[in-house]
Amino acid sequence: MSIQRGLLFVLVCAGCASAEVDPDAGGGGPPDAQGAIDGAVVDASPDATAPDATAPDAVPPDATPIDAMLQARSVLDDTAGELSAGAATLTSATVEPWGAIAPVAYYTGGLLQRGSDTGVFTDGTTATWADVAAMTPTTRAAIEWRTVQDWGAGTPPSVGLTGPDDWTQWWQGEIYLEAGTWTFYLLADDHAFLDVAPAGTADFARVVSCNWDVEGSGTFTAAAAGWYPLRYAVAEQGGSALANLRFAGPSVTQQAIPRHRLRARVDQIAGLFQVAWDDSRGVGDHETTIDHVTPGNTNWNTGNPGDLALTAADTFTTRWTGQVRIDVAGTFTFRLNTDDGQRLWIDGVKYLDFWTDTTNNNVTAAVALDAGWHDLVIDHSENAGGAAAILSVESGPELAGQTLPLDRQRPVEGRAERLSSGVNRTDVAVPDAGQAETAIALTAPVGALVTSVDVSYAIAHTYSGDLEVRLRAPNGTEFLLRDNTGGATDNAIDKMVTTGLNGAPASGTWTLRVNDTLSSDTGTIQDFQLTVHYAGGDPPIPTTASYESTVRDLGNAVSIDSVDWGERLPAGADVQLRVRTCAAPGDCASAAWSAPITAPGGTDPGVTAQRYLQYRVDLTSNGDRAPAVEWVRIDYQIAP
Repeated sequence: MSIQRGLLFVLVCAGCASAEVDPDAGGGGPPDAQGAIDGAVVDASPDATAPDATAPDAVPPDATPIDAMLQARSVLDDTAGELSAGAATLTSATVEPWGAIAPVAYYTGGLLQRGSDTGVFTDGTTATWADVAAMTPTTRAAIEWRTVQDWGAGTPPSVGLTGPDDWTQWWQGEIYLEAGTWTFYLLADDHAFLDVAPAGTADFARVVSCNWDVEGSGTFTAAAAGWYPLRYAVAEQGGSALANLRFAGPSVTQQAIPRHRLRARVDQIAGLFQVAWDDSRGVGDHETTIDHVTPGNTNWNTGNPGDLALTAADTFTTRWTGQVRIDVAGTFTFRLNTDDGQRLWIDGVKYLDFWTDTTNNNVTAAVALDAGWHDLVIDHSENAGGAAAILSVESGPELAGQTLPLDRQRPVEGRAERLSSGVNRTDVAVPDAGQAETAIALTAPVGALVTSVDVSYAIAHTYSGDLEVRLRAPNGTEFLLRDNTGGATDNAIDKMVTTGLNGAPASGTWTLRVNDTLSSDTGTIQDFQLTVHYAGGDPPIPTTASYESTVRDLGNAVSIDSVDWGERLPAGADVQLRVRTCAAPGDCASAAWSAPITAPGGTDPGVTAQRYLQYRVDLTSNGDRAPAVEWVRIDYQIAP
């Protein structure tokens, strides 16, 4: 009878061993584990053979060798749900919606903005973040560059508010502070408050609050240089609206918070960051939002992008910035069809540059892309008539003939193509046979260097041929934009791109200098608009991140045989796994980790088998390209 029971057990386990694992869509799935079920610990005993009862030296059933009775099992975390449920500690890491362990990702240069047009708080001193979190948000979110804004009696753009009164807006992210005491100044029409937390925590404390029309101030002490969580909210009940948040600190005079000191986590948000200028060729007054509906795939016909404060259907510019996820590596080409001008960057390389006032329909050269996230910037300039910008995959191993899927886009800005933009509309007289200057102060990260400049100016003058126009960078370097051209025509109105100041610092005062080189005519500088493109700033992802699993109960484990995983590993990135075991669940926290396993493929981790096991994933990169782990499998054996 004991032999019959043994045969029955083998048949059941053989059925278990036939189970297959479906790989994740778009990424290589784990190899078939013996009886492994996603996210579960399962039995995968090898087939056994009943002892030959007629053989002279037959081993009695009760004396079967223990090795023949061991059961092979696996821990397998594969899907987004399993990886999320299996996580105990995430340090600068996340589980991405498509199913992978990866570093978190930031938009560096702004705060995540949301709003509600059905909720409002009535006192900044007593309002709490819980009050704000309970409000029903609009369907839009934005990235906001500025901490000083005045909307007057109008409706604030960018987050889908439907009217000028009875709304709340709030901003979340992190601020970079050097060690020391910082003072924050807050003025709002009507109510506002600001909370800040120590670095790496969510222990927010109130720093300042205010009610119209008294500015509030409060201090926060940064223990060390680093990123500190920040959140603030503004409520408007009626009349005009404004929100002014400033700061001052060690070696920093009171000022609006420069956007390169701000960042917001956006790795769980689908879509691309969008900025629109109220003039063509990438200059003018601008507003920002997140396009999470049709980024880079829009035909406005004779209209314009909504909720971006554009004042006309013509002469505007739209830019989408973010990352697109490629699931099948290979060589791609892309088509950009725009009405009118276009520019396209992929991973910091400009592939298309037709910055004109006519329609364009162009295909890139071949682009080799590995699996993973890739930086993407789409520029569109509208002059007159119809307006459209549609990017599609012309050819490649996937997505050919399609526009980019929304769920493969996120508003993460790469470091190779960033910008700072400003305008100065103050009239400045140009004297006869004299010189006049007007300036724009731009902020950018320390070390950010110019890669190109979009510039425009409007000068009222009765003889434009008298004019010499130069652009001076913050380091004093000058470039000649206009050299006594135009003859007897009136006025000088120009828009252009120059690379003549490449390599200059982006941050600082930019000056437009106008010389009237001949007598008998005078004029006025009316407008000066500038957008400086640069490379540099803080990386969009942390250079180190880690994931620790929950402690798993293996039962009567007698060996830990192998550790394997699937990875996406771009250049400059690395993935390592470690495991540890313990006799009781609470003991694992103090147990030593194994030596790092540096490559997938089923490596013996070299640890003593115990009942409980935990694994850790360490991800490192250069801050620009994110590694990812798509599944983890640990094989082990238990005794019956």
